[in-house]
This record gives sequence, structure tokens and C-alpha cells, in this order.
Amino acid sequence: MVHHPDFILQSEHLKPNHFYNKENGCIYWAIQRLFESGIDKIDAFNIDSMLNTNEAVKKKIEKFNVKDMQEFLDLSASVARGTIEEYNMLVETVLSYAFKRDLRNKLTGLVNECYAPNVSLETLSNDAYKSLSDVTEKFMASTSVEMFGEKIDELWSDIEVRRTDDGLFGLPSKFPSLNNYFTYETTELVLLKARMKMGKSAFMMNEAIHKMGMGVPTVYFDTEMSDRLFFERMLANISGVDLKAIKNGKYGAEDAKKISAAKEWIRSKPFVHIYNPQFSNEEIYTTCSKLKYKMDLQFVIFDYMKGNTTDSSALYNELGGRCDFLKNDVAGKLKLAVLAACQLNRANQVADSDKLERYASVSMLWRSKSNDEIIMDGEECGNFLLNVSLNRLGEQMMDKEYIDFIFDGSHMQINECKMQHSVQESPF
Repeated sequence: MVHHPDFILQSEHLKPNHFYNKENGCIYWAIQRLFESGIDKIDAFNIDSMLNTNEAVKKKIEKFNVKDMQEFLDLSASVARGTIEEYNMLVETVLSYAFKRDLRNKLTGLVNECYAPNVSLETLSNDAYKSLSDVTEKFMASTSVEMFGEKIDELWSDIEVRRTDDGLFGLPSKFPSLNNYFTYETTELVLLKARMKMGKSAFMMNEAIHKMGMGVPTVYFDTEMSDRLFFERMLANISGVDLKAIKNGKYGAEDAKKISAAKEWIRSKPFVHIYNPQFSNEEIYTTCSKLKYKMDLQFVIFDYMKGNTTDSSALYNELGGRCDFLKNDVAGKLKLAVLAACQLNRANQVADSDKLERYASVSMLWRSKSNDEIIMDGEECGNFLLNVSLNRLGEQMMDKEYIDFIFDGSHMQINECKMQHSVQESPF
């Protein structure tokens, strides 16, 4: 942990008192507190400073004669493990021995009761059950069962926190009509499906900028665009200056002011953009966990899900696994709202869509309109459409229903059309 402090996010169930060597428990406690405070530089000075903030911990360290923390850290380099898998194996070892010690102490106490002459069968039975139940719940907290009534107050508080002043709940979309169908709620995954080069990233960037404007801490995991490319598009969206002009620098003084204002606006917002063509699940989870500590992360965007194999069956399983991970680990365990994108093939399908939509709370289809559709709907009804094809959070949308949008690629702006198309009913 000295060399990989972020590994602590993989072992929140490990507590300082689980260590047999008390000095190790104290150092673990110090690193845990440092990391929770947003400090990920683990050196002798920071550890000593944190240990000295707690008199009881300080006395324990002195009792066990850990005098030179720098020497301790220097020695640690030769035994440090470098992978999460090895770290988790060590965590499991510490927990296993801690469990065995606690269980042995409980059983020893029961043995003494067995030899006591005045202990009734009922008392011994109750003590045996309680002792084993206590030690099991302590180490297997995730398997403990609560009566539903015990959770009522916490659940109601969660319901109240989700409400907003305008009568919505969760994080609203930039696009008003979508809020009639769903909002971005914690523990839920919203999936955007689109063909290649159809503006998936623009749609998600528009949602990110909208959340930034609300002051919602947001992270954008990007498998396609570097920071520079993403920044250019953000500037075009926020400033209203043509993207090509931002790239080539051919703009006037007025546009320069708009760009400068846009840069300052972005600088002031709680937003993180990370580019990596091949994110691992561990990297995503660790980053989100770290950002929850550092900036109270609430909204996660993943652009976009793609596989590393040409084998169709393996690809389906890989994409399904990533969708499962985003829903249950990132959204579920970390209590975050997640928006992710995936790419449709030529048949307008996304791998084995059942494997993805099994985990998604909402699935949306995003595409450009055909010339016939633009003529039929009217130019004022835009050039793109969106259909909510699956919705487990609210109202359903029929296959032929859709919301009209205008996608302005020159400024990377997507807006819901003020005029929506009228549905033509068939006379048959």
C-alpha cells in the first residue's frame, strides 16, 4: 500500500484491527486516513504526521518500537507486490487469520462455559449461537440479513435526497423530453446505441457539459478522443465558435473573448476527462472510487464499449461483461449514475444486445434521419432522432416513436427541437 495506495479502494472491508502486528494496523490506518483526505503521496513524513494526530495510535507505534518510518518504507520496496490480484490475495490472508483468531477466542470462551457447573443448557446454547453469529457477521458483513423494517428510515432518506426542486429526481438530462422517461439515477446504467460516426460522443459530451453547468462532479472515460480533441469540441460547444476556426486559429477578437470565457468556465467546474483506448475494469473502478473521495463524484460517462476480439461469441460475452461491471460495480457498489455508449453494426444491432440490455436500466437508439424522414417531419423538426427502446425506470416508448433533435456538428451542439413532429396515424 505504501507503493500503491490506491489499492486500498479494493479492500474497504479490511480494518486496522484485523492485523496481528499492531504496528501494521497503525500504519494501515494512517494510509487509509491519508487517502480518504485526498493525499496519495505516501511518504515517511505524511505517515508520521497522520500517526501523531491520534494519541492512542501514536502510543501503540512507540510501544512496538517503530522509530524510523523512512527505514520501514525503504525496506518495504523489496517485498511490495505490484498487482491488484497479489494485493487481494494478501488481504484475504490477513482477514483469514483474523477470523481464525477471533473464532478461536470465542470457542475458548465456550469451552470454559462447558466446564462451568452452573451454566444451563439454554444459556450455553444462546451464548454459542450469539458468539458464532457475532464473529461471522464481523467478517462476512455483506451476507448479514436485515429486517426490511430496519432499513425504512435509510431508504426514505435516500428517496428524499434524490428529489429536486423542479419535481424531478436523480440528475435530469439536458433534453427536457427525456426527463419524461427517465433521469440519471444512482445505481442505474443508461445505454446509448448508435452507428459509427453518428455523434455518440457529441451526445455524451452535451450531457457532460450540462451536468458541469449544474455543478455535478463528472468523469468522462474516453476510448476515442485525446484530451486535446475533446477540449476542442468542448470549446466549440460552450463558446459557439466554429470547431474548424478553433482548430486553425482563424477567428476574430469577439470569438477570442468567447473562447477565453469558455476556457475559464471549464476550469471552474468539477470535471475529469481520461483518455485510454483500452480501459481495464480495475482502472475504471479505482478511478471512480478515488474521485468519490476527492470530488464527491456523482456522474460517470463511458464512451464507448468495444471488444478486443474478432470472435463474435467472445465479443458478445466481453461486452456483456463490461455492461455488467458498469451496472453492478460502478453504478451499484459505488452508488453512481452511469451513461455509457455502444456501437451498432450495419444491421443496427449491438453485438448480442440481450447481454447488454439485461443489465441496462435504459437503452436508447440514436441516429440521423433519412431525407424522407426530414421531408415528412419538416426541417424544423431537425436532422436526428432518439428512441427510448428499453426503459426500466419509467414510461415506455413505442418502436416508431421518437424525439426530434438538431445536431450541429460545426459547433458540437445537440439540442431538442422546439417543434416536434406530429404522428401520422394510418387510415388502415
